[in-house]
Amino acid sequence: MRQRIWKEVLQRTLPVGMGYLPTGFAFGVLAVQAGLSSMLAMAMSIFIFAGALQFAAISMLASPAGLGAFVLTTLLVNLRHVLYAIPLIDHLPRRRLSRAYVVAALTDENYSVLTTLPSSERLRLATRITLCNHAYWIVGTGLGVALGAQAGRWIPNLDFALPALFTILAIEQYLVRRRWMPIMVGLMGYLIAAKWFSGYELLFSLAFGLVILVVCAIAASSVPRTEGAKVDSVE
Repeated sequence: MRQRIWKEVLQRTLPVGMGYLPTGFAFGVLAVQAGLSSMLAMAMSIFIFAGALQFAAISMLASPAGLGAFVLTTLLVNLRHVLYAIPLIDHLPRRRLSRAYVVAALTDENYSVLTTLPSSERLRLATRITLCNHAYWIVGTGLGVALGAQAGRWIPNLDFALPALFTILAIEQYLVRRRWMPIMVGLMGYLIAAKWFSGYELLFSLAFGLVILVVCAIAASSVPRTEGAKVDSVE
């Protein structure tokens, strides 16, 4: 029975693993090349497991970044996870330890896999799916840490791994929804930051996008709804 369950979990998480292994590998290589210890890099993937935030942390740990920058960056990068968790509240494991682990290890990819499952399956497989995806990331990081010195010579431009991944995700999202606004907001935020807030491009772009999202949501909610009228939702 357990073998059948784990086989199902592996089948559902394999696409995530194909992305997590090379991206985790890139993180391990870049962390070592930035001067971080192997133990610290592995600890970040085991206990933090935050993808984009881990890449952002490399430069902040390698430079004298202040605690305030750390806190604000963490808040802005991972704020979306609060929204992710809301639809899953009624479908999380009953055991406290498993429930806490699934919430703590919730990533974009975990959310995507879990929300494609029927409600009954989501409750049964949530912990195993999260654990499997987490393992992919840890294994990738371990390989990157072990081969960091050589991999930089073998594979150039590894620091572009995460931007490339999110570029692909942005293209996929556009093909599904055909909306230019998120792309334009992100581009505008980066251009403003590059001009007036050099060195804080990621931080400012995230804050700028969040402000625009909140303003659009407030504007949409304030539009009076009349019978027969249709108001487009803010994506």
